[in-house]
Amino acid sequence: MDFANFPVDIIILALVAGFLILRLRSVLGKKTGFNKEDRVAAPTSRSSNMQQVMSNNQDKPTEPVKPKVEVNVPAPETEAGQALSKITQLDASFSTQKFVDGAEIVFRKVLTAFSAEDLSVLQSMLVVDAYNAFESAIIARRNLQQKQTIEIKSIHSITINKAQVIEDAAVNRAIIEVQFISNQINCTFDKDNNPVTGTESVTEFIDFWTFERLLGVNSQGISWRLKSARSGN
Repeated sequence: MDFANFPVDIIILALVAGFLILRLRSVLGKKTGFNKEDRVAAPTSRSSNMQQVMSNNQDKPTEPVKPKVEVNVPAPETEAGQALSKITQLDASFSTQKFVDGAEIVFRKVLTAFSAEDLSVLQSMLVVDAYNAFESAIIARRNLQQKQTIEIKSIHSITINKAQVIEDAAVNRAIIEVQFISNQINCTFDKDNNPVTGTESVTEFIDFWTFERLLGVNSQGISWRLKSARSGN
């Protein structure tokens, strides 16, 4: 073969072009890591996740914070404090805190039942004499075609004022008087829905309720029952 007339300059240019292509490939490399599309998509994804979290939090209902009730109990050295200790000796299941919690429940349920004229609930929570008094008040209200609205807005304090143990050969009885200070809407309306007594505004009430329990007797349901109720100044 005669290489005298072979175009050597073309071969040299081809070699130079190949070299440059390989050089550019080594400098630019392959598509790895975050490219332009990746850098745009990533923040969009995080933003979407954040919006989802915020949406989920907004969907969750906010639970109202129940106001804390001030509880006052007599000192151990007082007459009432000694009576509470005596109740504990006669009934191991008794505790002052448990009694206060139960008294608050009864206070709320009895007032609600009295307003709604629910005699069955009242009968389960009151002693016979107290139930008869509440029933008579409801009957009198019905005869006058009146309705009474009682709504407890809050209870400020629960105070144990008195306590005593009445010992008997047959059965021992414990009696505890409790003072409730509460905010209520308490109003009685006539048949035309006009206010007769009370007010539709929130008003502070002071009530003294006396609870009674037979000690050492297994009773179903509520063991402490309302014996009497009166309003204070």
